[in-house]
Amino acid sequence: MAQFYFLSILLNVIAGLILFYGKDFTREKLSEEDETLAIDDDTLSEKGAFFRDLGFDSLSFRFVIGVLSLFVAVMKILSPFKGSIPVLGDLLPVLSGIIAGFTLILENYVSKASSDIYLSEPVQKIFIDSRSIIGISCFAIAFFHFMFPQVILL
Repeated sequence: MAQFYFLSILLNVIAGLILFYGKDFTREKLSEEDETLAIDDDTLSEKGAFFRDLGFDSLSFRFVIGVLSLFVAVMKILSPFKGSIPVLGDLLPVLSGIIAGFTLILENYVSKASSDIYLSEPVQKIFIDSRSIIGISCFAIAFFHFMFPQVILL
């Protein structure tokens, strides 16, 4: 369906911008627990100030984008675009939507948890430490999916 095609592109772009430019709330939570991991605001990049002013640093906004990304990814895999190959035709946008949605929901969960959260090392490396890589790949996949809609896997 064309609606899920548009929503997939839009949510992948928004999630990519949040993950690349947005503040990492999990690092703040970890730095409260461990003084050696403290990060100054000066060390964070100022290139995303415009996006932070739009409200991308709101945990509620991030949670909503994460849930919507997961929902649209599942719906996109269930209802392929007319003329494309089911499942393979939208594989990368669906995977990026699922990964970005899970990353945003996990970040919300870790930052709002009242007790200490232990994440396994692979989960920590993939979803928390590699958030900027996930953000860039979501944005790139959304761009290429928009530019080349009939390409298999895009």
